Amino acid sequence: DQIEAMTMATKIAVLKEGVLQQVGSPDEIYRMPENLFVADFMGSPAMNLLEGTVRADGGERRIELERGGAAPVHLAVPTSIRDTTLAEGQPVILGIRPEAITDSGLIDPLARSVSRVKAMVDLVEPTGSDTFVVTQIAGKEVTARVRSDVDATPGRPFEFAFNLDKAVVFDPQTTERI
Repeated sequence: DQIEAMTMATKIAVLKEGVLQQVGSPDEIYRMPENLFVADFMGSPAMNLLEGTVRADGGERRIELERGGAAPVHLAVPTSIRDTTLAEGQPVILGIRPEAITDSGLIDPLARSVSRVKAMVDLVEPTGSDTFVVTQIAGKEVTARVRSDVDATPGRPFEFAFNLDKAVVFDPQTTERI
């Protein structure tokens, strides 16, 4: 039971088919998963995992996410990255939790790296204290958690704020965090 493990444990071990994937505190497992399995397994709703490509833009590296017909999204490389040698054109998977994609009013005022992205709203799921808003980016459903009183309407554009301080990057071949 993930919720019980996250609330009661001081250490969690995540296994996949009998192979240890990661050991750490609930916070470490949730915020800094070591691989795609742990990232996708822990958390509800699950971490958004988006295929992208590293691009050099005026000497600054960015992660480009395609949007099928619309202009691609360019996001700063997250500060959590361990490998600073990302190459132009290198494929990556950006992992970002729904609470790190939000509306402008809910963004952490101490965040150092925030990118704003306008995207069409596909689905709005009110949950009482907040609302989950679903859009499409990089060919995948992306779930954002916004304030309950935000005006997000299916079929209309909405400006999402990505807190990249809370994002991680994975190598699609090894599935390990970069």
